[in-house]
This record gives sequence, structure tokens and C-alpha cells, in this order.
Amino acid sequence: MSVKIRLKRIGKKHKPMYHIVVADSRAPRDGKFIEKLGSYNPHTDPPSTVLNMNNAVSWLMKGAKPTETVRSIFSKNGVLLQKHLLEGVKKGALTNEESYEKFNIWYKKKHKI
Repeated sequence: MSVKIRLKRIGKKHKPMYHIVVADSRAPRDGKFIEKLGSYNPHTDPPSTVLNMNNAVSWLMKGAKPTETVRSIFSKNGVLLQKHLLEGVKKGALTNEESYEKFNIWYKKKHKI
């Protein structure tokens, strides 16, 4: 079974909102899903995203494939960076503390804290 992380459309006509879900690739777009990871609203400025990062990273580590739009959302929120750092920890290139430190440096630079 191939698992994808994709958007599930909700909302009114001409005012869509989306849930970010993990689903079987054979399931319909708005059909059955395995787990909800968050939501995405493209109508706010900038588009707002609510995301459970830990669950998203764990699904990526298990081999779930994100769609292009979800990949873009994950990239902007640092999920792909966190996955990359955790793979480095697994291979022994980094320690957990170093990966957390690198992620925090990126997060502060991104959000100008």
C-alpha cells in the first residue's frame, strides 16, 4: 500500500480550506484517510498553516510521499529540514543536540526572533 500526504478540500464553494492528511494513494481526494496532520487556509495573507510537526516527520520517516503542494508547505514550516537532520542523526553524522540546535538557528532566522 502506497501512502501519500496530501490536501483534503473542505469549505464552501469558491472558499476552499484544506486539511493535510495521510491517505492511501488509491483513496479519493475527499475520501477516507489515515490521519489528519493539520490544516491549510490559502485565503489569509500570508496563508495560514496549523501543523503537527512531530507526526508529519514520523510519517515522512516511514516513507509517506508528500504531494508537490504539501511538500512546499512542509518546506516553509521546516518539516523537511527536521527530517533531513533526523536522518543525519540516524546515520551518526550528528547528535540529537546538534540537530535541535541547527533547527532552532534556522527557525530563529526564518521568523526573525
